[in-house]
Amino acid sequence: MKRIVLSILAGVVLSACGTQGAPSNPAGPVAKERATAFKAFMPDFSSMKKMVSGEEAFEAEKFKAAAAQFAADAKVPFEHFQSDAQGNGNSLPAVWEKADAFKAEQDKFFAAVDKLNAAAQTGKLEEIKPAFGATGASCKSCHETFRAPI
Repeated sequence: MKRIVLSILAGVVLSACGTQGAPSNPAGPVAKERATAFKAFMPDFSSMKKMVSGEEAFEAEKFKAAAAQFAADAKVPFEHFQSDAQGNGNSLPAVWEKADAFKAEQDKFFAAVDKLNAAAQTGKLEEIKPAFGATGASCKSCHETFRAPI
């Protein structure tokens, strides 16, 4: 049952992070940089998802490396959250209209990513699974309010 829930959650997160193609809304250069930065960390997240869900064998060292890289890359997209006069892609106006709420979601995401990385460094899958789920839930929570459906 846990595997099913984790697989579903990871699928939602992967689709929400833009792995299905170009933005459906006009995207200027800042928005494109933002999308590129989000897509850059997806291979590590996908690799971790496969191990957490049991789709691939859990390899502690591989997971540790993926989590560390994910933690390093996770902050980069947020360097590109300036409104783009040429189009904001799939970022909704709420990002700027509700800046405090967006910042709160960002902080929750960073905290979840840090906890995932810390759990990963233990090499204990039983500690990693809930941290991975919390990270995915954080992505989903933000996307529900601040990202246009694709």
